[in-house]
Amino acid sequence: MILLLAGAILTTATPAVAPPYEVVRAGDRALACPQLIAEINDINRQLQEQQMRQTTSMSRATSGMMRGGMGGPADMVLGSVAGLVPFGGTALSMGRQAQMAAGRQKMTDQMEAMQREAMEMMPVRERLDHLMGLYAAKAC
Repeated sequence: MILLLAGAILTTATPAVAPPYEVVRAGDRALACPQLIAEINDINRQLQEQQMRQTTSMSRATSGMMRGGMGGPADMVLGSVAGLVPFGGTALSMGRQAQMAAGRQKMTDQMEAMQREAMEMMPVRERLDHLMGLYAAKAC
């Protein structure tokens, strides 16, 4: 009874694998010009949305790093007060270094995520190239 339960848990925990993205599909050559145009425009929209997400993500990451690394008047006052406390300046410096390291790690994580997303979109770009070739060959 326990073995059956363990087997059921293992089979339900296995994620389903999505079928591969089909760059070239049966019936592509039979698509009429309006159908080609519609799919090309849809793929262009997807790629533009991806680019906007990446631009927004990168902008947030760089602005976060800039805020983390630069201080304003309050930061100067805090630095002055920290200088009056034994080891206060060291503690403040260590805190700033940790904050900057966290910002760098966040940016690295975001860049890796953007690279993964770009790799995932490669078949979509290849599909766009394929459709554009069909569109040109049909002289739409």
